Amino acid sequence: MAFDDVVRVLDETRVVAVITRRADGTRVATPIWAMVVDGVPYLRSAYGPSSWWYRHVLAGRDVEFALGDGRIAERDRQAALELPSEAVAVESVPEDDPIQRDIDRVLDAKYAAEPDSIAAMKSPEAMGCTLRVVAP
Repeated sequence: MAFDDVVRVLDETRVVAVITRRADGTRVATPIWAMVVDGVPYLRSAYGPSSWWYRHVLAGRDVEFALGDGRIAERDRQAALELPSEAVAVESVPEDDPIQRDIDRVLDAKYAAEPDSIAAMKSPEAMGCTLRVVAP
């Protein structure tokens, strides 16, 4: 597997499974949304900095993505952990970075059927929790 596989899954898959680690090292899968702008993947924490997957990332714990349909994590987090996965790194994106507008544009297009959820993802709190996904 390669980082290109991660980019493809994050671009083509409606719900992705981000895999982080708890303090004790246990892997946990969380279903989230992802947006790809000009071949670069981005994430936002719809629940802002209080989301535990986001806190795991900020704590410097390992981050991976399941290379399959992340909706499985909505029903069975353990099954999502059994999918092939690829490690990634992340970088914070400032709220005033011009890429934020492009992320919003992709968000609007990819998730048009869920306007209430889009609104949460475009809130100032969520925008302050934007991450760029990069190769490790």
